[in-house]
Amino acid sequence: MKRISIVGLFLAAVFALSAMAASSASAAGLLLARVAGGESIAGVTFLSFVNLPLLTTHGGKLIHCKDATNHGLWLSSTLGHILVRFLGCTVFGTGFECNTAGAAAGEIHLPLATTTFHLGLAHLTLTSGNIPAIVILLEKDVNLSCAGGLASILVLGSVIGALQLDPSEKPIPLNKPVANAILNFQQTAHGLQHLRLFLFEHVLRTYDLHSITTELGTEGPVELSAELALVLLDLFLLPGNPPKHVEIELFKS
Repeated sequence: MKRISIVGLFLAAVFALSAMAASSASAAGLLLARVAGGESIAGVTFLSFVNLPLLTTHGGKLIHCKDATNHGLWLSSTLGHILVRFLGCTVFGTGFECNTAGAAAGEIHLPLATTTFHLGLAHLTLTSGNIPAIVILLEKDVNLSCAGGLASILVLGSVIGALQLDPSEKPIPLNKPVANAILNFQQTAHGLQHLRLFLFEHVLRTYDLHSITTELGTEGPVELSAELALVLLDLFLLPGNPPKHVEIELFKS
């Protein structure tokens, strides 16, 4: 997709201003993960599944997928990589399929090497929050080809999901072993993420997802976007021969 310099400058300004505005905010403690019992979580893998995930833009565009499967790898107590495969993806209401380069029709693939997740505390405002959450960072822009190449969508940025024990939306408890968890991505309106502030490495930053749609050769504006999904995380495995099923627990430093 053609990308003009003004788009890059706009996004750079947004992220710079967000970081500057949030850097003065203070919050106590960092959220960490470990294998229940105290062992390091580094090297632990997990699977996840979501039914009917959506990608929406502030302008009302919507990509609807039948489901998504993920494979995650913890690299440390706060971060890791995740491989995401969205299946059966179409532009809602049209039936036009969307896919990333090299993927089958209707499939959107986010590679393990360029999709990073960070564990931390999300906030609703600069002074309220401390919600256990995970931010997923797209280290490489995601280019979607839709309607057989007649339209394309560039997606870049980040999404934040709240970590919950079940769909009741209560935060996952700390210092308690769990075998699975819910990662809840919500929006307050089309393309407006519910959680946008995230504490990581002692700095509270703003994270947003953006998209740019090109139709019939005409590039549209940069739009705020959001993911709407209820993701089940389970099957935590500690590497070994054979691998060992484990529970994990979250705690504050």
